[in-house]
Amino acid sequence: MRRSVVALALLATLAACAGEPSAAPSTPAGDPSVVPIGTLTGGDPLPEVELAGLGDQDAIDTAELGGPAVLNFWATWCAFCVEEMPDLEEAHQALGDQVRFVGIDREDPNVDKAVALADETGVTYELVTDPDGAFFRAVRARGMPTTVFVDAGGVIQYRHAGPLTSAQLLELVEEHLGVTA
Repeated sequence: MRRSVVALALLATLAACAGEPSAAPSTPAGDPSVVPIGTLTGGDPLPEVELAGLGDQDAIDTAELGGPAVLNFWATWCAFCVEEMPDLEEAHQALGDQVRFVGIDREDPNVDKAVALADETGVTYELVTDPDGAFFRAVRARGMPTTVFVDAGGVIQYRHAGPLTSAQLLELVEEHLGVTA
């Protein structure tokens, strides 16, 4: 009985982080703009939008993002996202001003809870919101958390679905953005 409860709890956690809280519109199967799930390579320009700052932080216009940059989609409802936040901060500190880090709070119903979580985890990089998940879908992200690596020219070089450690982040930044700590 106990194993069943543990298995159900694990499945519920995985479903919460992997799924999308709101349904994305369906698209035709032959549409070339649709990227199959699991295709996380780069080459797409970063969509140009303005993302509101989280709490009292400034908004960001992605057209003026500069680069290289690491964009991380997270939410308070995603256990893996919460677990990953200190590792993102550690990589941010290791890279300093060489790479811009932006945390994007996706479809979080409670902004105050998101601000409190960022404070609790010691995050110092920029934080913005994607309240309806439109930017998440525009960058063709899949699953939560998703980390997007953008070069200085504003081109997405790589998308990673799932949590990352600080060491893995530093390796991916070096591999896809050519920057070392």
